Amino acid sequence: MTEKTKKEIHRLYMSELVTALVCGTLMYLLTDSTGQPLDLRLLLPGGVLIFIVLQSAGYWYYRYQQMDSPYTPMDWVMPLFLLLKKLDLLLFAIYPLYALYLVLFQPDQFFMTMNFFGLILYLFSIIEYYNYYYYSVQIGQIKKKVPSELSLELSHFEKNK
Repeated sequence: MTEKTKKEIHRLYMSELVTALVCGTLMYLLTDSTGQPLDLRLLLPGGVLIFIVLQSAGYWYYRYQQMDSPYTPMDWVMPLFLLLKKLDLLLFAIYPLYALYLVLFQPDQFFMTMNFFGLILYLFSIIEYYNYYYYSVQIGQIKKKVPSELSLELSHFEKNK
């Protein structure tokens, strides 16, 4: 691979780390500006989103390390991503369960600004999950289903197990 490709992968890795940092900062600033405490309505979906973005950063770091040391075995990485993919699905179930709890037992707490922002973060985390583990979501190519690099590597790994 070329030096240009290596720089692009490094840029992707660093941009994912910055995205996770910005998302956490925005969650904090949102609660600070509204005068509400940082609570589960924002922490659950925001935490899932940050976790997924950090997985993407980990994948691009892995790819960067592959380019730096192509002969170093990293057989543990793809099984880890398969495990994280399943763990993400479990994490996705927590927020709707919490929202259901709020609707049933604390309806006054459900209809608050933080739940609206939490729902936005939740939907965005689902899109990011889909983007990293299935198909690349790009604005100009929404109708095309181009598999993401991670999904291609995971499917190749599962076939060769």
